[in-house]
Amino acid sequence: MSSYREILPSRPNVAPSDPSTDSNPSTAQSSATSATSLERSGDNGRQDGAPRKRRSPSSVATIACSECRRARQKCDGQPPHVCSRCRLRGSTCRYEPHTKIHKESLLQEIATLRRDNSRLKTLNEEVSTAATDLQERNRGLQDSHDWQKIVLDTIGSNGHDREIIRRLRGGERPQTIAGWLTQQHPIQPHLHRVPGGTHGLLEIVNAFEESLRRDDGYRQSKESDILQIRWTSVSSSQTLLGHLFDLYFTWVHPVHMLFSESDFRESYKTNDETYCSSALVNAICAMACHLIDQKDTDGEGDIETLSTGFMNQARQGVQPRNYMTLCSVQALAVMYLAELSSGKARSATGYLRASVEFLKVAELDGQSPKAREISLWGIQTLNTSSTGITYQKLYAPELPHMPKFRHVDLNSNHAVWRFYRYNGDQRKLPVRPSHAILTACHQAALFRIIHESLNLYCGLRGFATAEAVLTLYRRYKDWEEDLPFILKAVDEEAQPLPHILYLHVQYHVAVLQHLTPMLQSGLFEGPNLQELQGMIVKHAQQGIEMMEHARRLYSARYLMPLISFCVIHIGDALIRYSPHEPPDSDVVEFCLGLLQQASVGFAICGPLQELYRRTAYEFGVQLPANIETITGQLGNYGMDDILDACTRLDYKQPVDQSVRHVADNAAEEWPSMWEQVVNSPGRPVSPPSTRKLSTGEQPLRIKSLLNE
Repeated sequence: MSSYREILPSRPNVAPSDPSTDSNPSTAQSSATSATSLERSGDNGRQDGAPRKRRSPSSVATIACSECRRARQKCDGQPPHVCSRCRLRGSTCRYEPHTKIHKESLLQEIATLRRDNSRLKTLNEEVSTAATDLQERNRGLQDSHDWQKIVLDTIGSNGHDREIIRRLRGGERPQTIAGWLTQQHPIQPHLHRVPGGTHGLLEIVNAFEESLRRDDGYRQSKESDILQIRWTSVSSSQTLLGHLFDLYFTWVHPVHMLFSESDFRESYKTNDETYCSSALVNAICAMACHLIDQKDTDGEGDIETLSTGFMNQARQGVQPRNYMTLCSVQALAVMYLAELSSGKARSATGYLRASVEFLKVAELDGQSPKAREISLWGIQTLNTSSTGITYQKLYAPELPHMPKFRHVDLNSNHAVWRFYRYNGDQRKLPVRPSHAILTACHQAALFRIIHESLNLYCGLRGFATAEAVLTLYRRYKDWEEDLPFILKAVDEEAQPLPHILYLHVQYHVAVLQHLTPMLQSGLFEGPNLQELQGMIVKHAQQGIEMMEHARRLYSARYLMPLISFCVIHIGDALIRYSPHEPPDSDVVEFCLGLLQQASVGFAICGPLQELYRRTAYEFGVQLPANIETITGQLGNYGMDDILDACTRLDYKQPVDQSVRHVADNAAEEWPSMWEQVVNSPGRPVSPPSTRKLSTGEQPLRIKSLLNE
C-alpha cells in the first residue's frame, strides 16, 4: 500500500459522489441545488477564480487628469470640467498637457509671434515713412502759407485783384501767383493782415469777390456770406449732390420750372444766397431721391433715409423769419412735389398752398426780373395743374393779367438736355438744346386756359353755356396751332424730348376734361352726342399715343406724379367711351404697366394702380391672366392710402358737381355756337369723324409695345 493518496480528476462546481447519500433523495436534491447555485455564482460573480473585468467610462478623454493617470485609469473628463472618477472621490481634476502636444502648441505659438513681429516691423516702417512725409508736407504747407501771405497782402492794394481771383479760380498755385506778383511790384507782407486758422485763402477771396460785386451793384450781399455756406449736412459727398442735381434738372425742372436753373447753379457754386438757400437745396435733393438708384448713392446710406433727411432739413430751413423770401416760396413748391411723390398728397397740399399764398407778398431779394417771372408762372402753373388733377377748387386767385415771360429770352438755346440717368452720364452722353424755357412759356399759356375752364365748371363765371364752353375749346385749339415747330414735332422719328411730350399729354387731358361735363349732362343726343364723344375719344387716343412715344424713347421710370394722374385719366376715358379702339384690355394693361415702372421711385403710383384696376373691373375689362406679372403684386390699399394719393377717395372727375353748372339750353345752342365760335373765318375747326377706324388706321401700337 502506497503512502500517497490517490488524486482524482478535478470537476469544478460538482461535489464528489458519495454512495452513502445516493440512497437519500433529499440529500441528492440538495446537492444538485447547491451545484446549480455554484454554477450561477461562477458565471456572474466570477467565484471560479477568473480575473474581474474593469468597468471603463463610456467616453474616454484624449488627455487624462493627473489622478486618473496616476491610478492608470481611463478618464472621461474635458478641461476644465471634473471627470466622473474624481467626482465620486470628491477630488479636483488637474490637467497637465502631454509633452508632445504641449511642444506642438508652443511651436505654433512661436510661429504666430514671429508673424506678428514681422507685421509690426512692416507697420513701424510705414509709420516712419508716413511721419517723414507729414514732416515734408508740413514744411510745404508752411512754405505755401508764406506764399499765401504775399497773395493776401496784395489783394485790394495794387490793382491786381481781379487777375488774382481769375488765377485762383483757374487752379493756379499760390506760389505761382506770388511769383508773378513779385515780378510786378516789390511786396512787403504785413503779418497783421494774415487770416486766422479758421479762414483759408479761398474764403478770403470769396469775401473780397462779394465786396467787388457790391461795389459793382451786380447783386446784394451780406457780411455773413464771408463764411463758406454748407447748404446741407445730410451728405458731404459732392458726387452724390451733383448726381441729384443732374437728375432733378433733367427730369423734374423741365416739367415743373419753379426757378431759374442757371441762377441757382451760379449761386450754389459761388456761395451766394440770392438765388439759393439751404431749404431749396435740400428740397431739390429730396425730390431727386425719387429718381436715384441705390448703387448711385455713393455709400451715403439707403435712399429712404437720404430722402427723409433732406426733407427734414428742408422743413428746418423754412423759418418764420424767411417765409416771405422767394427762395423759401420756391422751396415750398419743390417740397410739394417731393411729398406728393412719396404718396403724401394731403400734407403736400399744405406746402403748395403756403407757396402760392406767400408768392403774392414775397420779397424779391434782389432776384432778376427773369428769375421772378419764371417762379411766378411756374408756381401758378403747378397750382392749377394740381387743382385740375385732384379736382379741387382753386384756393388762391390768379395773378393779375400780365405778359408771360416778358423778361425771358425764349430763343435762348444755352440750356442743354441729355438722357441722364446714372452718375457719369454727363461725360459720355450727347447733348441737345432743352427748349425748357420755351416749353415752360407755352405750358403757362395752356394752364391759364385750364384755370378758366376750372372756374367755369365751379360756377364762378355763371352757367357753362355752349358759347362759353366752345370759346375755351377754340382757345385750346388756337394754343395747339400756335405752338412753334420744335414743340409741334412729336412724331417718334423726331425724337421729341420728354417734357415736350408731357406738355401735349397735359393738353389732351385738359380738353377731354373740359368737354366731359357737357357729355355727361344728359342734354345731348343723336349726332351732337356722337360728335362730342368722338372729340373726347380723339384727344384720349392722341394723349395715350404721346405716352407711348415717351415710354419707347425714355421709359416711364422718371414719370412725374401729376403726369401719372394724366395717364389714368386718359385710360379712364378710353375704356368708358371707346372700349374697342384700341381694345380696352390693351389700354388697361398699358396704363398699369406705365404706373408699375414709375412706382419704383414714386410711392403714389401704387394706390393709383389699384384705383384704375377697380375701374377696369367695374367696366368688365378682361385682363390677361398674367396681369400680376406685368403690374406687380399690388398692396392692400385702404382709405388713408387713397386719400394720401388723391386727397379724395377717387381719382375720377366729379362730373355730378360740374353738370349742375351746365346751362339748360347748352345742347340747343351747340350747333350754332360751333359755327359761330369754333369755325370762325380763317381758322375753321371741323369736329372729328365718328366713323370706325380700320385696322390700318389705328393710331396706337400698344399691343406691340407690350409684347416687346
